[in-house]
Order: sequence, then C-alpha cells, then structure tokens
Amino acid sequence: MVFRFRLIAKSMAAFLAAQMPSDASLRLSADAPGAIGNRSSTASSPQQSSPPACSPSQQARQTLAHLEVLRANKQYASLRSTVDAAIESVTSPDMSLRDANAFLYRLVTAVFPDVSYLEIIRRPSLWTA
Repeated sequence: MVFRFRLIAKSMAAFLAAQMPSDASLRLSADAPGAIGNRSSTASSPQQSSPPACSPSQQARQTLAHLEVLRANKQYASLRSTVDAAIESVTSPDMSLRDANAFLYRLVTAVFPDVSYLEIIRRPSLWTA
C-alpha cells in the first residue's frame, strides 16, 4: 500500500516540477515553453536564436528520472501501466499546470480505485467552488 502512495507522490512531484521551467516561469497552457517532453526540445532545436533560459529545470529532470526508475522496480510491476501513463503525462508538452487536478484524478483512480475516502478527488465537480 505504501508503494502506491509513493507512486502518486513521485508522479505529482515530477509533474509539478515539469511545469516550472528553469526561467522561473510557470507552464500554464499547452505547448508553453520549457516543456520536458521530446516535442518541445526538437521544436526549439532548429531555431538557434531562441534563448536557452526557458528549458526544463534540473529538478524536473531529476524527478522524472526518479519516476522512470520505478519501471524496473519489482514492487511497481503491477502498476507498470500507471507508471508509464504518469511518465507520458509528465513529458507531454500538451499538459500544463492547469491539468494538475485531472492528472491527480487519473492517478488516484488507477492506484486506489476502491478507497472510498478518496472520493473527493475522484469527483472533479467538487473542485470548483
């Protein structure tokens, strides 16, 4: 049970770090600069004049690496598809900080489908006031 919570914590840490590029800005929209995903880095490589200041932070790279290590961990073998989906979301340039609630919702639903006290997270209609 503890390793499931760790998966959610590491996934959220990686996701949030990926939304804070090294230039101290926040990624608030899809395809905003500074994404850790492959599409963002390949899109900026032909333009040599663009400033390197808006790139993924070192912390984002480290937390992603910690998440990727879980693929080979035997404790997480039953949650391999969830780990892969989390890595895909973290590296997706289409995801932004505004998608954090939906990302948490997907993680909790996949990892703890039958825990009733987490229902507040599973019902997105309760997130808005």
